[in-house]
Amino acid sequence: MIPLLQREMVEPGWLNLKEFLDMVAISEMTPGPIAVNTATFVGYRLFGLLGGAVATLAVISPSLILTFLLFHFLARYQDHPLTKRAMAGIHVAVVILIVSAGLYILPSAVIDLKTLVLAIATFLLITQTNSNPILLILLGGLAGILLGY
Repeated sequence: MIPLLQREMVEPGWLNLKEFLDMVAISEMTPGPIAVNTATFVGYRLFGLLGGAVATLAVISPSLILTFLLFHFLARYQDHPLTKRAMAGIHVAVVILIVSAGLYILPSAVIDLKTLVLAIATFLLITQTNSNPILLILLGGLAGILLGY
């Protein structure tokens, strides 16, 4: 989703790359999907309250419709072996998409040795401890302030 959002927001000039990266960071910290948060922000920024509302509805409508249809299908066929195998494949695909998004944005987010060290330290804290992600986000912001980003 992040590469798609970047292409759709930065290339037309609605946001520059720094604004987009800031929007990704803010969207990851706030409740809700990144696409919804980003659409709301850009819609509001360009066209005010009505723009934010329309952009939000435009982004969530396809998901709502598909979720409703899939819910009815899965409720009926959730125990079928093909459904279970399909869901297992979907789980793998989702993990790959998340990793792909992280690798795509990594060169833009890691701009020097300080941010590389911060990224590695955060990754190790997430994977090796039970650190609270919100605390790590706050500590990342504090590190940014202290390190002069």
